[in-house]
Amino acid sequence: MYLFDAGNGVQRQLKKAGLSEAKIKGVFLTHHHLDHNADLGPLLMTHWTFYPGTLQVFGPEGTKHLADHIALANSVTMLAGYPTGGVVKPDISETYEASDIAVNYEAETLVYEDSNIRVTAIKADHYQSKPSQSLEVMPVALSYKIKTAERTIVYTGDTGPSEALERFVSDADLLVTEIVNLQGIETQLTKFMGENGKKVIDGIVKGMAVNHITGDYIGKIASEGKVRSVVLTHFVPSPEAVSHPEEFATSVMKNFKGNVSVAKDLQEF
Repeated sequence: MYLFDAGNGVQRQLKKAGLSEAKIKGVFLTHHHLDHNADLGPLLMTHWTFYPGTLQVFGPEGTKHLADHIALANSVTMLAGYPTGGVVKPDISETYEASDIAVNYEAETLVYEDSNIRVTAIKADHYQSKPSQSLEVMPVALSYKIKTAERTIVYTGDTGPSEALERFVSDADLLVTEIVNLQGIETQLTKFMGENGKKVIDGIVKGMAVNHITGDYIGKIASEGKVRSVVLTHFVPSPEAVSHPEEFATSVMKNFKGNVSVAKDLQEF
């Protein structure tokens, strides 16, 4: 089993799906927003507590730093779990291997390969808004392509529009993609902030337009790339918060004639 992103609640959802964490061979993070990496800590600690072997963790720059400091912070957890008999447990840092993936826009980078899958990645255009404070380095996001003997799956993670993404999705059997509804975002923000917040709202919507992708764009690249099926996930705003949630799918269908699914928890594709 291979896990792509590890947001809050992933362990609960694995349990509901009847999937054992013991079978996880690799964790692949797209970027370091909390909704994508919040449960890396629990995954690492559960593996250390219950399962043998080394858990592989892959992600953009900062992934090794994150994993190593989770392990360091949990030295107190390791101490509290001192053995009273049997085999002495290894140090937490010895039970995982975390790797930062160096990628660019020009070519796919091989991330991982075994007898079941081949995983490549490209840099995703998720951080296009100019920061309002000085940063030592800009964060990086990834999109992944997973090839098996039966099919090719592309997982966009969070990304803005880009020519690299358009090439990357080409001939995918399954495109698993985020989606934003810019009008829905504006409507939801206006409910909370009112017309007095228009300038702030306009800035947020503008940022969402370059850091994420809309249904129209998804349909366009899926059609041009001869994608077989599209699965929509990571909705902004959430389908429950908009008047017409079916518009997430219909916005894609304007440009794409293949199968489009609006993902729900625990579905399989």
